[in-house]
Amino acid sequence: MKQFLSIGEVAKARNVNVQSLRYYEKLGILIPAYTNPQNGYRYYTLEQIMILDTILLCIDLGIPLKELINYVDDNGQLQFERLLEDGQRLAKEKIQKIQENLHSIDHTLQHVHAQKAFLGQTGYYTRPIVSRYVITVPCEQIPEPKTYEKSLSSLFDLAHKKDFRVSFTHGILSNYHDGHYVDSHMFLEVLPKISTQIESFPAGNYLCFQEKREIHSDPGEIFAAQLGKNGNAQIIVSSMSPSSYKYDEVILEFQLLEKHCEQ
Repeated sequence: MKQFLSIGEVAKARNVNVQSLRYYEKLGILIPAYTNPQNGYRYYTLEQIMILDTILLCIDLGIPLKELINYVDDNGQLQFERLLEDGQRLAKEKIQKIQENLHSIDHTLQHVHAQKAFLGQTGYYTRPIVSRYVITVPCEQIPEPKTYEKSLSSLFDLAHKKDFRVSFTHGILSNYHDGHYVDSHMFLEVLPKISTQIESFPAGNYLCFQEKREIHSDPGEIFAAQLGKNGNAQIIVSSMSPSSYKYDEVILEFQLLEKHCEQ
């Protein structure tokens, strides 16, 4: 029996319990190489350790144990190559998902860092802002909190449906023509795939002004002097992202692209 490992030795070698090995046997995915007919003791070969490693790896990748039986052929043999190939595919999918999540985290951190230097500014100031991709829904210019939260939730659902990653920056976009208010849309900043056709805010220097959310002045009044009588512009009211978040102290940043300011 020197060429075999006992069930206890296999369990100890891979830090699994004996009951798990018996369950794998019951499923037909790891049959002992030899079972003593007198005492029922089970024994495995060294090669079966590699199969056990693969089974444990596939479990880590999210393949349900009961699905592993689909990799056993009519002769009771585990289709090792096919299991490895499917495990490889799942691993690549998980790596891609992790990379996408990391990209989303990096983008949000860049947003937090960029705003950190300006958070708490008083009066008007100018700062550069990169281009931003957004999805939008129509809304009132200053919606009620419950209405805002409901619309924001619908934007998150839309982003999920379109497989967009979100950066969590959100707010209200107000359109002005000849200095008069036209309409508003709530927006959620997203990170779409490169080939996707989607609305965006242009990069540039923006004239900005901050207020606490509970104040939320009329954007047109804040930039009345800049819009003038012939102003055609979009005013963005965006949530700022402080390094430490307090729900009851959300800061809004009113943003007007400088090229829209009346000369």
